[in-house]
Amino acid sequence: MNQETNRTLQREIDLLAPEIVETLQELVRIPSITGDEARMGATVAQRCRDMGFAVEIIESMPGRPNVLATWDSGLPGPTLLLNDHLDIVPPGPLEYWTHPPFAAEIADGCVFGRGTIDTKSGLTTILMAVRAIRGLNVPLRGTLKLLFTCDEEVGGRHGIQHVAAQGLLSADLALVAEPTTMQVEIATKARMTVEITTRGVATHGARPWLGHNAIEDMMLVMQRLQQHAHHLAERRDPLLGFATLNIGLIEGGTVPNMVPNKCRLQVDRRCLPSEKRAEVYAEFEALLDELRQQHPKLDASLNELIWWPGYKLDPDSPVIEHLSAAYEDVHGSRPVVAGKDAGTDASWIHSLAGIPVVMFSPGNGLRAMNADENVNIDDMIRATKVVGQFVLRVLG
Repeated sequence: MNQETNRTLQREIDLLAPEIVETLQELVRIPSITGDEARMGATVAQRCRDMGFAVEIIESMPGRPNVLATWDSGLPGPTLLLNDHLDIVPPGPLEYWTHPPFAAEIADGCVFGRGTIDTKSGLTTILMAVRAIRGLNVPLRGTLKLLFTCDEEVGGRHGIQHVAAQGLLSADLALVAEPTTMQVEIATKARMTVEITTRGVATHGARPWLGHNAIEDMMLVMQRLQQHAHHLAERRDPLLGFATLNIGLIEGGTVPNMVPNKCRLQVDRRCLPSEKRAEVYAEFEALLDELRQQHPKLDASLNELIWWPGYKLDPDSPVIEHLSAAYEDVHGSRPVVAGKDAGTDASWIHSLAGIPVVMFSPGNGLRAMNADENVNIDDMIRATKVVGQFVLRVLG
């Protein structure tokens, strides 16, 4: 890549720094909680049109937009996909916030607000890196696609999965701007969520011996799940750490003076690339079978609610070198290459379309979804430069 073009792009992004911050603030002030992404989609779509992209809105249902923006150079070359999502999680109890979650206030060199990390700072880096390249009229080859999806926070059924089902998910390589704390991430864990239900016999709380307590049965299940979680910690991957299990939701009973006849539990299981979906589910089944043998009155059922695939790139995949070299262009050193324990659209892009995909953005992934979520402005400017350099290395 021409070094003068490299330097020119970085200078242009430095000049755009105030606009980069203002863009993030504008996006954060749109409370695009999952299911309410329409305004966010319209805002992003108009910015893409203003840059000369052909824009298509792909809805799975009214008000659930996916924005696909395409710029075809007319010259032979690869197709590069840049992706991020439009939706965010709710802010949670407001008393834990010292900066209002949708005010996008600036303090201590950071922008505060829900979605600043996950993942509107990443979305901003994509928009503004492309804005800088288009403003400089840098010659490109091939095709650049920008895909901004709804529904990501709950698995992407209306988002990336819907886009793929329409035959519109295609590229030679891709970058997803999920929070990576300025690392290059090349793998994610898979996620399985299961629901376990225990059933008993209801009766008056004054005569519990006449009934059968479904919550007490669920206590047996929880104890066994905790033992299973301990053994899962022995399964490890060099990039992704160890497999995990989290008991995340429990619901049971009607009133305190009644023996409960039903209890429901939801479990989040994070899986390594070596673990297969059917095998993970079978482990839950075996666990319940073991308990039924030990406690013949136990009535427990199992149901899978969510499967979110993981992925892991070959370390020699060219897309990793493209992004690592772009990082070095900006920072003068090679990046940390790592994996992500949470699910993202990257795994769907890889599993549904076979596209080699990396993840990169300035947000601190360990603080995503926290109260007082915030992103460092200097990191965001540097990340915008990295994304710009990445585009130039692939399509320049």
